[in-house]
Amino acid sequence: MTSLRRGLIPFAIAALIAMAYWPGLYGFWGRDDFMQLAFARLVGSPWPLFVHDHYFPVPGSIFRPLGFASFWLWQALFGTNYFAHAFGDMLLHVAVSFALYRVIRVCAIDRIPAALCTLLFALHPTVLGTALWWSARFDLLATLFALIALHAAFDHRERPRLAALIATVAAALAALLSKETAIAAIVAIGLIWVRWAWIDRDQRADAIRALIALASVSVFFVAWRWLVLGTGTTGLLGDVPLLSAIGKGSADWFRHLAAYLSFWPRLDGMARLFAVVVATGVAGCLVFAWRKRGSAHTSSRGVDLLLCGLCLFVLPAVLQAPVAALNAAPLRADVSAVETAMQSRLYYLGIAGAAILLSVVVRRALSASGAIRIPLLSLLGLAAALFGWVSRETALEYASRTIQPKAMAEAAASAVDQLERPASHCHIVLLGADPPAEWSIYVSMDAVVKALSANPHGIARCFIHSDYVTYFNLMDGTATPADAAPYEPHEASGSPVPWLRVGDAVIAYLDPPPRSEGETVRGMRFLRYDGGVFRDVTADVADGTMHVELR
Repeated sequence: MTSLRRGLIPFAIAALIAMAYWPGLYGFWGRDDFMQLAFARLVGSPWPLFVHDHYFPVPGSIFRPLGFASFWLWQALFGTNYFAHAFGDMLLHVAVSFALYRVIRVCAIDRIPAALCTLLFALHPTVLGTALWWSARFDLLATLFALIALHAAFDHRERPRLAALIATVAAALAALLSKETAIAAIVAIGLIWVRWAWIDRDQRADAIRALIALASVSVFFVAWRWLVLGTGTTGLLGDVPLLSAIGKGSADWFRHLAAYLSFWPRLDGMARLFAVVVATGVAGCLVFAWRKRGSAHTSSRGVDLLLCGLCLFVLPAVLQAPVAALNAAPLRADVSAVETAMQSRLYYLGIAGAAILLSVVVRRALSASGAIRIPLLSLLGLAAALFGWVSRETALEYASRTIQPKAMAEAAASAVDQLERPASHCHIVLLGADPPAEWSIYVSMDAVVKALSANPHGIARCFIHSDYVTYFNLMDGTATPADAAPYEPHEASGSPVPWLRVGDAVIAYLDPPPRSEGETVRGMRFLRYDGGVFRDVTADVADGTMHVELR
């Protein structure tokens, strides 16, 4: 019976996440997804990702090989089946929630309040929005491995064993290789073990050895990343001073935090009233418990868990400051669920930290006064239900929004697949493809076609353009600048920008030819989107009936 009760909690967490997430399984690829999927299909194998700068829009920017490797693995297993990829992300979010539940339980909090604190994270619309966006898998992986490392670190402190130490440092390294925000977990583990060394003289040697192992794996990662990227910071900043970016990005992160935590701007009137009533009730329960606390003291594990929660909650602001400085935006009701999800990724790990902090407060309150148990747990359950309802609506909107360009995207891939293509100097220009607002300037038709093509390697030597700017082309590794003529290598500061080669893929940076007619367009194929299909209008362009501006 005890085992059955234990199994019911994970089952309930998984089932409730699935209920909220399920509409999102019927969405489609969004911004950045096409680029990541096309790259994963062309790179050949995941191993070059661990030794090469692979974040091609801005070299020397981001080192996340495990995240990119997961994209490669998923496309190898499931191709371009969006449902399968989204289902995998849902399971990954379930795994993160299980790992969070285990960390929360470290402080000996009862199963029900631990599960409710976990659900407030798992069903949070900001959190679920992150899980809906395929390209945000870095955040899910980093958080999963960070929480596994934290739990193993607590195990090692409780009973020092080589297996627990190896599990801690291995999971910590995996988290770092997923996304740099995992440094927050490294700091948290370091604080736990420093306190261990400070207060436990009998096991001080074990604690010091553990700290040395943690420091070693951290230095190893930093050195590895530096060797690959050629910098200890990030190329995303350009000429912006690092301290300025950290200051602005951190300020922006915290300025928008309250909105993403409460999701207030996107709640309707009834939901807002419900949220106010629940929040007021929870605050009242906590105040009542605070007055009844007596001489109760916080356990050592409670202090450690508090430190963990603070690290995971606060440090992501600093660690993501360069990205936040560039594109952090406030949560607003007038933007789509897709744009909201893209911003939500900045808060995924932080909200996990907030759930840990809440669990410490709830445990303290319940131990101070048993009278508040039923009302407090009931209110937490209502808050989780509200989050779950809003998250399901978010998933529905996300799916309906991302599905809109599906017909055009699949038509483009199908049309290119059916063309007779030259073996060299293959240029295909797609016209009339009106991208949705969420794509902005960041999704090229080159990435769309190579992400969805039935034969990506068959078109990998074709440069695919459109009537809006294509910033780079994803190509077969044998493609050269000579193949790109009449397009020319893109120049910066008077010199051609070198093409980036990773595995079997090459990222080509091109500028359009100065003229868009006559001999310049000879040999190019032009397709125009009309009536749900891309029609060949090459003859119209060649005879001057249709004027095209090459971009």
